[in-house]
Amino acid sequence: MSQSIPDTPPGPTAATLNSASAVIDALGGTQAVAELLQVGASAVSNYRKNGFPARAHYTLSRACIARGLNVAGHVFGETDRPATPAMAPVHADGLSGFFIDAGFEAISMPVLQPAAPFIDRMGEEMRRRLYTFTDPAGEQLCLRPDLTIPAAHVYLAEYSGQTARLCYEGLAFRYQSRGAGKPEEFTQAGVEIIGGQDALADEADLLRTIVAALKAFGVTQYNIKLNHLGLFPVFLAGLGVSARMVARLERKFHNVTGFTDDLMADARPPARVGPQFMPEGDAMIAGRSLDSIRQRAMALQSQQDQTLTEIQRQAIQSYAGLAGPPADIMRRLADMMGPAAAELAPFENYWSDLIARAGLPADRVTLTMNHGRKMAYYTGLAFEVHVPALGPREIIASGGRYDDLLQTLGAATPLPAIGGALAVERVREAAALESFGASEGAS
Repeated sequence: MSQSIPDTPPGPTAATLNSASAVIDALGGTQAVAELLQVGASAVSNYRKNGFPARAHYTLSRACIARGLNVAGHVFGETDRPATPAMAPVHADGLSGFFIDAGFEAISMPVLQPAAPFIDRMGEEMRRRLYTFTDPAGEQLCLRPDLTIPAAHVYLAEYSGQTARLCYEGLAFRYQSRGAGKPEEFTQAGVEIIGGQDALADEADLLRTIVAALKAFGVTQYNIKLNHLGLFPVFLAGLGVSARMVARLERKFHNVTGFTDDLMADARPPARVGPQFMPEGDAMIAGRSLDSIRQRAMALQSQQDQTLTEIQRQAIQSYAGLAGPPADIMRRLADMMGPAAAELAPFENYWSDLIARAGLPADRVTLTMNHGRKMAYYTGLAFEVHVPALGPREIIASGGRYDDLLQTLGAATPLPAIGGALAVERVREAAALESFGASEGAS
């Protein structure tokens, strides 16, 4: 007879379960958990010593929730991973401790999240990398692929109406194609500034904090890529692209792998519609009423608003390929836009002011128009920090502004917000690489 897992919730003073072994005992013991996870008893015995694998977090967390068990966050992934001696951080509490010292308030979020906010808001590129599940009640859930949306939920629940400076550190999960050389489970440490009143000051503050954290952990050899998602619609309008088509292209811009194909499909020869195709009267032509012919002609005319000329398509492709010093790129944009370049006025001093106020090394900063497109909820500044020596893992930090996200999650109005996160394992790898290089150079 199989051993069942007890379902009696603990009393109000139940102790927090701080280890995998304690969770196994609370769920009825080795055999009961083995049946729950459909693994052998020997595997569960290993979990007692080494902790649960990520694939077991979903089932176990749901079982613990159903039984009212109070489990410490680190048991299911909310952990500050210990550093190896070669990559020891300068702060005893890791990156989150550094952020706390910088004036941010630590928060924690469940690893298991409702899937809908991520599916609806992260863009096609990121949606393909979600690990999703359906629980017995029919709710679609996912392992969090990123911590910004969960942090936004925490803000709405606990800080609504305030300016909040939040930080966190925990596991995230994203599918990676086989052979990509990237882990599917990794640690993010990040900061979010939500509800601030000075956009440029908050952006500079966040970038300064990210760069200071890297420096404190021994990473000094990096490049910074910046973009502003608000430039793209300004550029499109300057090309004479219709408002309907601008909105459409903004959505497509986040589909990084398919954007070029989409442009080719949209660059069809425009329909030729003129007065000669708009007859009057009630006669029939080829069995069709003049009214139906007029409606068809109007539909063809409308179609012109949803296509690109070949010149526009080529200009957009050129835009997506621009990368270089911010001042140079802005001059090239102005040249491409011609008389419409006056629309770039709001950005005239933006980049120089941001770089100066954030204290960024200007010689390592590039404006890269193709960057920041994977997260569909970004609305303005987007950034990445690269360490080229890491190869396919070179992006060690990224973030951006997401002023519309909070309203889509339940806020009454749009809220200014910007955030950024570091990939902890990559930061440690970059720090170790620099340390090794320094020691080699000294020998």
